[in-house]
Amino acid sequence: MPAIALPLLKNVEAISSCRDRDVLGRIVFHAAKVLLGEKAEVAIFARTPHGKPVLKQPSEAAKATLAAPWRELLDKTWGDEQLAANGRIYGSFLLAASEIAADHLLLAYAIDQAAGAESVDSLACLARIYGNQIRLLDYSELDTLTHLLNRKTFDETFDRLLTARVSGAEGAGHENRREHREQEAPAWLGVIDIDHFKRVNDSFGHLFGDEVLLRVGDLMRKTFRGGDRLFRFGGEEFVVILNAETESLAAAGFDRFRASVEGNEFPQVGQVTCSVGFTAVLTQDVPTDVVGRADEALYYAKEHGRNQVCCYEQLLAAGTIAAPTVIDAPVSDFDIDALFVAAEAARQP
Repeated sequence: MPAIALPLLKNVEAISSCRDRDVLGRIVFHAAKVLLGEKAEVAIFARTPHGKPVLKQPSEAAKATLAAPWRELLDKTWGDEQLAANGRIYGSFLLAASEIAADHLLLAYAIDQAAGAESVDSLACLARIYGNQIRLLDYSELDTLTHLLNRKTFDETFDRLLTARVSGAEGAGHENRREHREQEAPAWLGVIDIDHFKRVNDSFGHLFGDEVLLRVGDLMRKTFRGGDRLFRFGGEEFVVILNAETESLAAAGFDRFRASVEGNEFPQVGQVTCSVGFTAVLTQDVPTDVVGRADEALYYAKEHGRNQVCCYEQLLAAGTIAAPTVIDAPVSDFDIDALFVAAEAARQP
């Protein structure tokens, strides 16, 4: 067995078992380095549909040669292109994008011309393995109707968020400073509920009810930022985890979404509104605690006029709601799905 085979197979194994899309890109980067060898230049670039490519992950060799001709190639193409210069082949592959990704990833490489097409074909195979794993993740982790993250991914996403905050973001280079700042900003969780959704289904039928849910999901993607985590918990309830420096900025983000829903014309149904309750995410939080606080703020919004955004901390400081009673019970006794069912039952007229 060639010496390169075992390390490469270990990376392929890591790709097939990874469920974190950010980590997955780093694994592919390391696998490409193993595949092409020390003399090759490898990098991962992120690119928005209308922006310039931004370096995410370079190899040591690549850092010295990013200006040209690599930049020239990436500025003009969206991957799967090559050019020859200085006795080397420069190229890139557009990696398959997740349905929830804001950016497209490019796997860029530079190899000696003597390496030939075989190395490029092997790299293309690696890119396809990455794409297969992304599609599997999307199939298992996205809501089938709205293509937002589904309920079963919430706990894992929440745990990763808190772990990153406790340990701190590692390896954030110059090109990732904005992303690093956003990750370091306080996190806020909001629960969104479509007002009088049962009336929509009863009056217009479930087909138009599903269309409302689809449009609300689209408005969430358009209103919130690419790094925000967007979930559909089921029915007409959605959850958002976003980063914002202050409570007022978080409130403004949620209210911007509320206004976008109110101002949207829904087919056949006309105007639809939503209510939002949100709270700060603390490092010692467990999912049931933070969702419970946001849901209490949502319940207050529903009971006091709907079509508004309420902050749990503000309501608590004003004495509008009472602080929770501490219950000495193990975390395992809590059921986050039961919490939502109970809250929904309480909201029904």
